[in-house]
Amino acid sequence: MKVLWKAALAAASLALAPAVAAQGLGELNIARAQGDWGAELGIGYQFNLGPIAIRPIGGGFVHQAEGFYRDSFNNGQSRCRNESNGQFATDESCTEIDWYAKAEAAVVTRSGFEVGGGARFSDEKVRPYGLVAFQVARNIKLHAAGGDHYFAGGVRLGF
Repeated sequence: MKVLWKAALAAASLALAPAVAAQGLGELNIARAQGDWGAELGIGYQFNLGPIAIRPIGGGFVHQAEGFYRDSFNNGQSRCRNESNGQFATDESCTEIDWYAKAEAAVVTRSGFEVGGGARFSDEKVRPYGLVAFQVARNIKLHAAGGDHYFAGGVRLGF
């Protein structure tokens, strides 16, 4: 019986192999995550299994660092300051990068419109979300994702 099961699994794998196509992707989003507004910069793969797209994505969430703020002056310049004492700080002190990973699955139509869902994994917690996207050019999609305490909208590029 085990041999029959393995043979059926191998046959299914061979039958599906031509239908599975992988493509690299990059994403650039404006996002509200972990209680802050910032930018998500990610890279991953998209595996197409017929009309289903599966995406593992990893990246960095760039946002204002806790305990620092940017002070703008009348001459148009700005500087980073420490919130606790008001002293000037280096520009790098005002920016923080938190790493994240995402897992997404979506149904994609022939026109490039897609609807699906995913989960965003960060040091804060796992946040499930829904997503929609539409194709604006070959290998370029505008997309939006939203869930409990998470929102992102931006561009996804295929390569």
